[in-house]
Amino acid sequence: MRHGGTRWGRGGPENIIDFSVNLNPLGVPDFIRELIEEAVRKEVYTYYPPVDDYRNIKELVAEIYGVDPELVGVFNGSSEAISLLPACSVPEPNFSEYKRLKSYFAKELEDRFEYHLPLDEMCVVTSNPVNPTGSAIKEEEIIEYLQRGNRLFLDESFIDLSTLENNFKLAEEFKNLTVISSFTKSLSVPGLRLGFSIGYLSRDLEKRAPPWRINSISYYVFSNIDSRELKKFLSLSRSYVKSLIDSFSSPFRWYRTTTSFVLVEFPIETSILNLRLRSLGYQIREPEGFIGLRKTHGRVAINNSTPYLLRLISEVLNSEKFYK
Repeated sequence: MRHGGTRWGRGGPENIIDFSVNLNPLGVPDFIRELIEEAVRKEVYTYYPPVDDYRNIKELVAEIYGVDPELVGVFNGSSEAISLLPACSVPEPNFSEYKRLKSYFAKELEDRFEYHLPLDEMCVVTSNPVNPTGSAIKEEEIIEYLQRGNRLFLDESFIDLSTLENNFKLAEEFKNLTVISSFTKSLSVPGLRLGFSIGYLSRDLEKRAPPWRINSISYYVFSNIDSRELKKFLSLSRSYVKSLIDSFSSPFRWYRTTTSFVLVEFPIETSILNLRLRSLGYQIREPEGFIGLRKTHGRVAINNSTPYLLRLISEVLNSEKFYK
């Protein structure tokens, strides 16, 4: 399991309750469902989308986050933008798809991972909140690092589902900062694939991206969203995620988090635990692909069903049948 996500077989996703992916615990908002249904009724999938004219989407991003639309780039998910970034130093554990010039390691404490931006590293790419640990990069460290003239690429794909403030406005102030994000997680629509960048390198990244990278349905949906509805939903989502984080507890060791997932350490290897969980219709994210995690680590999405899942895992591990 290099990435989280439900497996597909026989042309469709398997029937499983998936805690390996980190989507909005509120689910897909009604206004998005309505736009998708409208796009299908109008058969927009029978038309080519614009080759590379994404002004409508750029203006939406600019209005939602209060940035200059000229600094916005649009991509087929944040993963496409990430694939276009240069190789840099990466603090580990971190998202597996970054191009690594070298790795250095966060400090593992009893209840959290502590990440830093070494001033002697000329280029760093990192997620923030950090995937898979849920830790955060301190704003003062970001500013100090940028003031040295170093290049920083922040992947803030989970920022709208966190207790953190985004660094989008900072990307207007510092030309050496590029921030990447996505509507995939915040709107719980991984199949629509829409990511964006904010920063002075956005145009350069877009030039190296393929044409027709946003499909017709995604283009229709994100060109017709009411920005007021979207702002209201994102605000509600942040409040709900904060309440879930504040009330979270676990019978297993877990690390403090700032976002809608939590890193947990189990008493057995997570891959073995997952075999049993899948037989019961559940799965969590295994540590495969993450540098610096142990085989007993697992990433778990936080939603209103997470307490039940953790109780179920406790019952599974306490069952004599599990060890036979």
